[in-house]
Amino acid sequence: MTSFARRLTAERGLSGFTVEEVCEHVGISRRSFFNYFTSKDDAVLGVPARRDDEDLTAWFTGRGRPDVPGISPNLLDDLAELSVRRWDSSGITAESMHDVRAAFEREPRLLTKGFERLLRDEQSDVELVERREGLPSGDLRAAAAVQLIQVLVRASAWEFLAPDDTGTYAEILGRRLAAARELLAPPHDPERTS
Repeated sequence: MTSFARRLTAERGLSGFTVEEVCEHVGISRRSFFNYFTSKDDAVLGVPARRDDEDLTAWFTGRGRPDVPGISPNLLDDLAELSVRRWDSSGITAESMHDVRAAFEREPRLLTKGFERLLRDEQSDVELVERREGLPSGDLRAAAAVQLIQVLVRASAWEFLAPDDTGTYAEILGRRLAAARELLAPPHDPERTS
């Protein structure tokens, strides 16, 4: 459904096709369409009407220790793993990203809507980290952890979708997280401090 909506958007623009046309092509009713997506825009972006990742968020929050002071030492690893599990369940491919790019080129306003969705998802993940770690609302450590992983996720996604085979998404993200750790907490080298 999403890939067909993207292709139609790239060919005709959002106003060049109807929800009914999409429904007819994939063999569902209009009512079923709106069980999956709240709008035609959301179908093109692949944004479901309901986020169905309660199991993932339960796994993630269950890994924290809100009763222990400080940030869990495995927080960044768990945020990366959360991203990998979301990626694996999304079905993202190089072809689907080509369709997204073509739809964005035809309908630039979708970029704004996609960006707004990214910001909402980021805030949702910040709140998830706050809950998991027992942090007060607005704690910058929660936002910094999520934002750091999001930067690595975006770079990893672009690398994964590039024509060169550099490994799985999880491997690419793992390498980038290791590099970030080295930059943020380099091993102590007495020769560099003198």
